[in-house]
Amino acid sequence: MSRTRRTAPEPRTAGARGRHLLLVVAAAALLRAAYLLDYRAHSVFWDSLLLDAEVYDAMARSIAAGDWLAGTSVYTLPPLYPYALAALYALTGRSLGAVYVAQALLGVVNVVLIHSIGRKVFSGRAPLIASVLAVAYGSFMFTESKLMGTTLALTMGLALMRLMLLAGEKQTLTLWGGCGALLGLTALARPETLLLVPFAALWILRVTSRPDAARKAAPIDQYALAGRQPWFALSVFAAFVVIAVSPATLRNWVVSEDWSLANLISSQAGITFYQSNNPRSIGLYSFLQDEGFSGNPMVQAEEEKTIAEKAEGRPLKRSEVTRYWMGKGVSWIVSNPGPFLVLECKKLLRFLGSYEYSTEYILAVEREGVRTLWLAPLPFAAITALAVVGLLYQWREGFRPPAMLLTFFVAANLMAVLAFYVSSRYRMPSAPALILFAASGLDRLVTGFRSRASSSRVEAWLHAGIAALLFVLFHVQVDASHRVQEANAHYNAGNQHYNKKEYGLAVAEYERALAGDRRNWRAWYNMGNALNAAGRPREAVEAYRQALRINEGMEAARRQLRALGESP
Repeated sequence: MSRTRRTAPEPRTAGARGRHLLLVVAAAALLRAAYLLDYRAHSVFWDSLLLDAEVYDAMARSIAAGDWLAGTSVYTLPPLYPYALAALYALTGRSLGAVYVAQALLGVVNVVLIHSIGRKVFSGRAPLIASVLAVAYGSFMFTESKLMGTTLALTMGLALMRLMLLAGEKQTLTLWGGCGALLGLTALARPETLLLVPFAALWILRVTSRPDAARKAAPIDQYALAGRQPWFALSVFAAFVVIAVSPATLRNWVVSEDWSLANLISSQAGITFYQSNNPRSIGLYSFLQDEGFSGNPMVQAEEEKTIAEKAEGRPLKRSEVTRYWMGKGVSWIVSNPGPFLVLECKKLLRFLGSYEYSTEYILAVEREGVRTLWLAPLPFAAITALAVVGLLYQWREGFRPPAMLLTFFVAANLMAVLAFYVSSRYRMPSAPALILFAASGLDRLVTGFRSRASSSRVEAWLHAGIAALLFVLFHVQVDASHRVQEANAHYNAGNQHYNKKEYGLAVAEYERALAGDRRNWRAWYNMGNALNAAGRPREAVEAYRQALRINEGMEAARRQLRALGESP
């Protein structure tokens, strides 16, 4: 007995679908406008940059000033975003507000792309529901107001997904070449996109080997692909991936005279891998203070080189530095299989969970002051729980190639996160595909509840129960590490207020940082500086002494105490 798909009916006319999408797009645009106004009014980070954002800004300003090679060493971060940023700087001047507006516009485009992809993969109301869920997921909007390549890479990834679906339909070498080129360009914004290549290859072989592939090939294209030539399609795809990536690779090789695949796009793979896989790893970002790192991204490349050369006892090329740190991570994994397996389980739970972990800016902290972010409250655990329901329906009915492609995008991104560490922006490439599966699952649940067939209603209740249980499991925090991250976010905010000579606000942020992490001697020291600058020397003395109790070797605190006439 064959199974038939039971989905909700689509709107009766294309005009109705268009009006519904237009309303969602308008809501997305208005919400972003309100958020940016609120962000500008209430966040110290509107015109302040942290960590990777500082590096991107410095690269972009250098490029805009005429240094088209962006320095004479291997790219430390993916190069596409700073070049795009430099083009915007050339048009608008160094206006961070212009960057945020441009990225917000990309965010609206992403909502449209999610709907368009949904139309190719699912029937019923799922595409519209997916666009609504995308508007309700606040991390998209939050990331758009940060000087990082996440939003640009997300737009490119969605465009790649849409183009691959089109290529699967039309079966032309022109489109397969375009898919390869776009994947390569996306990798220049997010290098871990290259992990998608083997999955894309499997998918191309799958769709080009179908019996109807030749019949579906676009007859007007002189390069239309016959169904018996899947390897030809794959070769064209792979060739254009290489072509797209090659300018960055050749530039790295020429400026460094270091002809190694370790310099394929940027140089951070080794140190990031070790940051993620070492005896103190918890699946989140760590700047390896015990190894001698300062946590300053502007000098991290030099620090990792200096430390590696000291350990090896000789000068090292950039590729050798990358291999050194990669080797340390691999060595720890091989020597500690049990702890590594536990670490991977923690990463998986963090990947599926609601908390938006970060390396610089934290959604939960920003929501405390920028309240419009609460207008997009959808937690990630709700997306993943409903996505499982959507996947269960797909599994029961047999994965069609379009749905399989979405699954491959998630799998490639999950591989990257498990290899490195979890953060909101690292897992964001999975969000659109999971949202689409979640929308499909929600659509099927509603259809099942409304069905007159008792079996359909029972199935819907069973799947709803599974979703509820998974939401509870994923929503609960793995541990209390998020509190340390939030404390660090307040510490960073305090530093920005201090730099702006807003000493009272700086003290308040340092106090919130210390409420979450009493052992942060840097926060104690900086609070002492802020209290001293605010004319509160007695309180500053106690802050300096607290810093010394935690870090006895902190000479800067001793000097400050002596300057205030106190003994260390």
